[in-house]
Amino acid sequence: MSTLNIKPKSEISSFFPENRKKDNYEFLYKTKQEINQYSYKIFAFEKEETRHNKLQKLVQLVTKIRNYLSLPDDWDGYEGIAPESKTIEETISVVKRLHDYNISLPKPMVSGTGIVGLFWEKDSIYIEICFEGDGTFWYYGKDGNLEIGEESVSLKQETEFPRNLINLIAKI
Repeated sequence: MSTLNIKPKSEISSFFPENRKKDNYEFLYKTKQEINQYSYKIFAFEKEETRHNKLQKLVQLVTKIRNYLSLPDDWDGYEGIAPESKTIEETISVVKRLHDYNISLPKPMVSGTGIVGLFWEKDSIYIEICFEGDGTFWYYGKDGNLEIGEESVSLKQETEFPRNLINLIAKI
């Protein structure tokens, strides 16, 4: 004959919603502390004014990209379509992620097909990243005779940006 052991409620914390919620808050709090410590280390040697200017430029870029949502149909006079909100959302998420790499901010662009892009240009270097709202992006870069590119890079948070792309942007 077998016996059934029933554990007391105090031993089963994750099965009860109130305890699960508490665990989530503790996790978020610890994560926030870690992020704040990390941010502090990155910016410890940067002047307050420099940080403020960088954030201001980031906000201006994000605002400009968001404004693409207000484009009307035929916005370019050639039956151009406005980008979808998913495309704008993906573009902004990449702008924010790239900002963490401490590289120069791009200029935004939009095409008549609804594609949103970011580009960098300096001397003989040109780089563009484009989004279609499908959870991926493609990029192309050129520095003199060196050309790089990839047709489909996942936008999942755990996916690392292509190293050759980051290295080329860092030259600007």
